[in-house]
Order: sequence, then C-alpha cells, then structure tokens
Amino acid sequence: MYTEENNDGIYIERQIRVPSFSMTYEHFHRYYEFFYLKTGSCIYSVNNSLYHLTAGDVFVVAPGDSHCTRYEGLVPCERTVVYCMPEVVPPFFWEQHPDIGDKLSRSGKVILVKKGQLQMEALLDKMLEENNIPDRYSHEFLQLQMMTLLLNIQRNGIFVYEKIEHDNGISSDIEAALRYIAENFALPITLNEVAEEINLTPTYLSRKFKKVTGTTFKEYVNYIRIRQASQMLLTTDDSITKIALNCGFNSSNYFKDCFRRINGISPRTFRKQSKNHSFEYESE
Repeated sequence: MYTEENNDGIYIERQIRVPSFSMTYEHFHRYYEFFYLKTGSCIYSVNNSLYHLTAGDVFVVAPGDSHCTRYEGLVPCERTVVYCMPEVVPPFFWEQHPDIGDKLSRSGKVILVKKGQLQMEALLDKMLEENNIPDRYSHEFLQLQMMTLLLNIQRNGIFVYEKIEHDNGISSDIEAALRYIAENFALPITLNEVAEEINLTPTYLSRKFKKVTGTTFKEYVNYIRIRQASQMLLTTDDSITKIALNCGFNSSNYFKDCFRRINGISPRTFRKQSKNHSFEYESE
C-alpha cells in the first residue's frame, strides 16, 4: 500500500471526516494536492484565504502553498486526496498541455460539470485500488490515471479564479452564480434566471458580476461555452453545428463569431491545427 511514508511520488487516500473535524495547523509540501469532496462540505484555507467546498468540488493545492481544512454541515464528509510530485507526470504531457501547467501553478477551486464529477469518482476508485493493492505495474497505471485526472479537470472543470480579477476576491453570491453557469451553460440561461436562483436583483448581479470578473454576465457565459466547445473540438468527432448546440448556442453563425472573437481563429481552423486530431470533418 502506498502511503505518505512509502510511495513513488504519487499516492491516494480516502477518509470520512465528521463535520466537527478540523485541522488546526497549516502545512505545505512539495506535492500537488488534488482534493475531491464527494459528500458534505468543508472550508479550505490556503495562504490565509478561505474557500467553501460542497459535494462534487475539487480543490488543487500547488506545491509550497500553506493550507488546512475544516469540515462543517450535518452529514459525514467523504473526501479523496491524490498527492502527486510534478515529475511523476511525464515531460511530454506538460509540453503538450502548457495551459494545464499554468492553471496548476496557483491553488484554486474547480467546479466540475456533472459528467466530470461522475468520471472523477470512477477514476478515483480505480486509483485507490492501485494504491491500496499495488503490484509491479501499479506505479505506471497511477501515472496514466494521473494524466487522465488532469485531462478530466481540464475538459470538465472550471477554475473559479481563471476569469476573476485578482484584486477583487470573490463573494459567496458570485461564486454561486459561477457554479450555476458551470452546471447549466448548455441551457439558454439568462441574467434574470441566475439572479432569481441566487436571490439577487438582476441589476445588482450585473453590476457586481462585472466588478468581480471584469466581464459582463453575457461575456462570461460565452467564455465558458467557448471554453467547453474548444475541448469538444479536440476530443470528439461531432460536427461544429452539433458542438455549438451542445454548448448552448442556438445559432452556429453566432457560435463561430464568438469563437473567433475569443480564440482569434475559426472553430474549423482551431480543430485542424490541433496536433492530436487527424480526422476529416464536414465543412462549416
């Protein structure tokens, strides 16, 4: 069994914490820490900043960042943590996915879409099995599974701070709005709908949203949709029209205009330029 004292640069642990459990001291380590909360809720403290996690959330702690956790609520908190030295992931992976490395350079909370949560839980079960009953192949399997975990976060996760103005911080109501967008971007969501969901007036939400994110509500929704569409262009054979519809756009022409405005190129060109995609696709 791989543990903190006995591992080859990667190990996994799963525990159930009672809501009253609290880690009273901050600590740091040279590992990446990937914390997945399956049930319950907790508070993550990193470098004197607090983050609230609920079931289905991921928290990534960058190497060297001081952190601790405090559990809360009324139900037991099941959490799985993967600890991984950066060098466990092969250099070619970081070279092919520099955007993942950039995101992991800063500790932060990740909101997973529902599909991402289910995939994460299944993957963590497999990793825990390799960790607890290792054989001569387990380390290699864990390396492969670690890369899968990173790709799952990249494809299905939205880093809460990736579009937040660094000096503004984030309040619980705006985080609730970001979560709602992350979970419903494929639907025709509106500012009024989100405002009603989080008990704010549309005018106040619009003004506060712009202050915190630096973008308007509509711009942020389109950013999330295009971000997810970019992943689908690289990982599926779906037509551009189908991807547009699956990401919440009711017009493929509007989708193409938004995509070009955000990424600087058309969806078709983006897909063709991908080193990992060699299929022939139907025209736009």
